[in-house]
Amino acid sequence: MDLPTTEQINIRDYLRVILKRRWAIIAVFAVVVVSVTIYVYTATPIYKATSRLIIDKENPNVMSIQEVMAVDASGTDYYQTQYKIIESRNVARAVIKRLSLDKSEEFVPKPRDTFLANLKHSVQKTAAAFEKAVVALLRTREISSSQALKEHDLDYKLVSAFINRIKVNPISNSRLVDVGFEAKDPVLAAKITNTLAQAYIEQNLDTKLKAVKGAVRWLNNRVVAEREKVEKSEQALLAYKSRHSIVTDFTSDVEKITAQKLAHLNTQIVEAESVRVEAETRYKQALALKQTPDMLDSIPEVLKNELIQQIKSMEVELYKRISELSKKYGQKHPQMVAIQAELQTLQKRKTYEVKRVVNSLNNEYRVVRAKEESLKTALTKQRKESLDLNQKAIEYGVLQREVESARQMYQLLINRFKETSLTEDMKAGNIRILDRAEVPKSPVKPRKQRNILMAVLFGLAGGLGLAFFLEYLDNTIKDPEDIKRYLNIPYLGPVPVIVPNDNPGKDFPPEMVVLNSPKSTASEAYRGIRTNILFSSAEFEPQVIMVTSSGPQEGKTITSSNLAITMAQSGNKVVLLDCDMRRPRVNKLFGISRNRGMTNLLVEKTDLKLTVFNTSIPNLHVIPSGPIPPNPSEILGSKRMEELIEVLRKNFTRIIIDTPPITAVTDAALLGKLSDGVVLVVRANRTVRDMAKTGLEQLTAVGAKLLGVVLNGVSMGRGSYYYYQYYYYYGDEGYQEKKSSRKKKTKSTNVEDAQPQIS
Repeated sequence: MDLPTTEQINIRDYLRVILKRRWAIIAVFAVVVVSVTIYVYTATPIYKATSRLIIDKENPNVMSIQEVMAVDASGTDYYQTQYKIIESRNVARAVIKRLSLDKSEEFVPKPRDTFLANLKHSVQKTAAAFEKAVVALLRTREISSSQALKEHDLDYKLVSAFINRIKVNPISNSRLVDVGFEAKDPVLAAKITNTLAQAYIEQNLDTKLKAVKGAVRWLNNRVVAEREKVEKSEQALLAYKSRHSIVTDFTSDVEKITAQKLAHLNTQIVEAESVRVEAETRYKQALALKQTPDMLDSIPEVLKNELIQQIKSMEVELYKRISELSKKYGQKHPQMVAIQAELQTLQKRKTYEVKRVVNSLNNEYRVVRAKEESLKTALTKQRKESLDLNQKAIEYGVLQREVESARQMYQLLINRFKETSLTEDMKAGNIRILDRAEVPKSPVKPRKQRNILMAVLFGLAGGLGLAFFLEYLDNTIKDPEDIKRYLNIPYLGPVPVIVPNDNPGKDFPPEMVVLNSPKSTASEAYRGIRTNILFSSAEFEPQVIMVTSSGPQEGKTITSSNLAITMAQSGNKVVLLDCDMRRPRVNKLFGISRNRGMTNLLVEKTDLKLTVFNTSIPNLHVIPSGPIPPNPSEILGSKRMEELIEVLRKNFTRIIIDTPPITAVTDAALLGKLSDGVVLVVRANRTVRDMAKTGLEQLTAVGAKLLGVVLNGVSMGRGSYYYYQYYYYYGDEGYQEKKSSRKKKTKSTNVEDAQPQIS
């Protein structure tokens, strides 16, 4: 794959542009340098006085009032603020008022006693009187306000002019700053600078002292308010203690005792609940076994009862005796009956004793439960008393804290009020003058050497910029590179600007340079173009050659005539056809009549021998245009024209056709189809690229074969594209041509400039 080619920058192209536009560069350079030089030598000198200040980071610790007058100077924003304060309008007005600068000629100059100054002053005075009359007529009530507005405008302009002369230059990596002022009078400049520094320091101190005074007033008001607040809070605390019969303060010991009581009651309740549950369990167990007396003996309390145990022992003994007596006696035996009766008595006693034990369990349960309820009641009461005590303690604490807070604030304000009152008369700040301004010895403006040097640089840069800008705006074709870049067709050669010779030929005008100056660069250029045309095609030499241009006055007629001459001089039988039937000129160049010519051949079918004119140049014949017809395009595009070309091919070796511009009319496009090749003439520095492209597109559209482009009217002067190419070989004759031109004081021109009325 082919890589895209990029255009290489050639330094010689830039040099050619500079040489080409040298007069524009010189003009801009001269205007800038001369203007600046006149200014620096006629301007009023300006002097600058400078005073150096030091801005400390913190204020001197005179009193412990840093919180009131503290300055946060740790950041750059503080210094930037101070620089703007120096340039503030308040400081400027203070200096103007102290030095009465509103009456100084430095700021309010007196009118000059010249004609123009007096005329300007009278015009301004008349305009002011007219304005005042109009205002008095239309707005009677607003006269005073208008006058005040004018005074404000004058003050505003004076202050603005003063501020514009202030120069604040901080010194890097330090707390120093240079404050300068520019003025025409060096003494006044030093005086204003010192006054400005002093006014700035005083205003800075006044600002701080105003803040202190404001703080004193504010503290005084707050002290009174805080005193009332302390009294109210103390009265509220006293009333609360009296209402709730509080004798002592609520301390941590009281809270501890209350907590211990609650904890002890909780412990007793837990123990009572345990005892109550145990008693309740025993009682309910005994109550459940009451219906089964035989099971009552399983109750632990019954088992532990000594009386019941004795009864049981006696019952055991009786059962043994009954067992022994039953073996001897029957059931109704008196001893058996007596023992049975005794056994029943013991059982009744046991039953009674068991009931008594159950009743004792019931009584014990009730006592334990009553004790539990009593403890719970006491706990509830204690809790309520604790809550009431806590609530009182909270309210009491709130009131007490309010009293303490009010007392502390009151005491703090009292101390701060005393400190602030002492600082009202303090005259200390963090800004001091390190070096006072001295009267400057030399002006700072204008800097003659620097300004002139800058003018030289800017003038040169502006001239070069203008030159390249004009070159950028120039969309004409100037050199062969433009032909290759924009037209993309073969380049046949250049034709230089033709300078008339001292001894021109008697029979031919100066434009016929091949005859008048056969050794000139122009003649050699035409011979080179002739050679390039003949060898432009590898298959055959073109016989019918049409010469045209994209627009008028580009030199196509002179080019076709000189080409015809060079081809005839090389031994070829050549005929030159003037097919420009709108503005013909070939007949004038060769000094022949155009009463008969192409028009007669194509319309009247005149004999060819009657229209072909011989010239004094061997092998060169000319057919002029003939009378100008009303319809040239129809005549040239007719069948008769094709037949004429075929006849001429048989009788002549070369046929040169001169045609009108291709973009103006269609004649050249019609003849291009009948030619073996077309030569396009382009005027250097005049032919527009788009017009040349349009002409090529029209020729390509009709199928014409393009042999190449002739660049006409190129400059051969020093610095031009062809200077070094032609100077050494043709230098002497070129020098003679230029010298002759200077003697006659004639203007260098190409062929078309000599006869501007033809194309």
